[in-house]
Amino acid sequence: MSKRERILSMAVGSLLLLFVVQWGINKYRAAVRTRTNLITQLREENAEQQQTLLEGAYAENQMDEYIARSLPSNRERAQSDYQSWLLEMLGSVSVSDPRVNPTTVTPSGDLYNRFSYSVDGGTDLPSLVGLLHSFYSKDYLHGISKMTINPARDRSGMLDVKMSIDVLALSAAPSDTKPVASHSWRTEPDVSVYLDPILNRNFYEPPNQAPVFDGRKTIEAIVGKSSTTPLTFKDPEGHRLRYELISKSDQKGTLEQVIGQSTVKLDPRTGTVSIRSNEKREFNLLVRAVDDGYPSRVSEQTLTVRIVDPPPPPKPVEKFKFDDAKQTVLTALVQGRQNWTAWLNIRTRGETLKLAVGDTFDIGSLKGSVVEVTPKYVVLESDGKRFELTPAGILAEAAKTAKSIPQAQMDPSIKPSDEEGVAEETEIEEATSEEGAILDEEAVIINQTVAESR
Repeated sequence: MSKRERILSMAVGSLLLLFVVQWGINKYRAAVRTRTNLITQLREENAEQQQTLLEGAYAENQMDEYIARSLPSNRERAQSDYQSWLLEMLGSVSVSDPRVNPTTVTPSGDLYNRFSYSVDGGTDLPSLVGLLHSFYSKDYLHGISKMTINPARDRSGMLDVKMSIDVLALSAAPSDTKPVASHSWRTEPDVSVYLDPILNRNFYEPPNQAPVFDGRKTIEAIVGKSSTTPLTFKDPEGHRLRYELISKSDQKGTLEQVIGQSTVKLDPRTGTVSIRSNEKREFNLLVRAVDDGYPSRVSEQTLTVRIVDPPPPPKPVEKFKFDDAKQTVLTALVQGRQNWTAWLNIRTRGETLKLAVGDTFDIGSLKGSVVEVTPKYVVLESDGKRFELTPAGILAEAAKTAKSIPQAQMDPSIKPSDEEGVAEETEIEEATSEEGAILDEEAVIINQTVAESR
């Protein structure tokens, strides 16, 4: 065999070996899968059988319970025993003229017999609640299939009640079984648990809520005077409230209490408390608010009453004085023949002051004099301070920028050379033609008009 043939034969043998190994692995996996499925199936069957056993045990226990609650399997005895119990139960809850009549007996194969009864009588609403409680507290296999309630025609507050009742007697129950003695776990032993939610139930709106106190818990009254304070209770439904004072001795509601030398009165409609006391003291007051909802709800609150001295008389309030300086505006700077003048318009008075250098003014909170008037501003002095006021400026606002005057400026010494300069300027101004002065004055008035319009 040549080398090539040996290599070919080895390759073919390797492929055959791989095929055999793959087949073995697949065979093993199939066997494991089959075993796993079988185990899962057996477990499910076991669980189903366990569930069946549990259901059977539950059904057996349930059947034992039903047998214990069943009437005797003997028809005559079952019918007689249950009718006697109905009459006894109706008498215990004060039903007037009770009537219990057997109507039909309906068998259901060999499982049970259903006995039907017709019951009627007269009662009031609390007794009707007691009747239903007594009926369902007895742990028979019974129920009310139909009940009709109508107001009694000849008795106020009474009701005519008619009921159709069904009860079962299991065929597996003993024929001489004794009446059920145990109380049903489905109802509360005490009937009062059901009386309040049933008798006080409002069918036309949500359950009524009690009023809520929403005021101060401390009341102050002035000694020797009658003081009034309104109580602040709020009702969630907006019902009308009635107020009472509660006596500590008997908890009864009153409208007036005397505590020492203090007399307390309460308006039942408005809830206004009136207190008069001749001595300074402190005591507690218990009040009650009752709404007119259905059923009526009550809320109580303890208040602390303090009898105190009258407050000191109030200090006289100074009348507000309007500051004219805040409404005074520099409307114009006018040049005349001799000098410049500042026109201050006091808007609150409808008055215009025309002030030249040296003139004084008294406007609102500001008093002072005019120090200098230029074509662009006026310098005013007030309380030893100077400030500038420009056209359209407000006097009070400009005064806030006032600065103290240096000592040297308060007593200025005028030198002769200064006087000569002033004289020369005066001669130049006097030499000005009358026509030029008129033109200048008109220009300044135009500036004044523009400033006032602003």
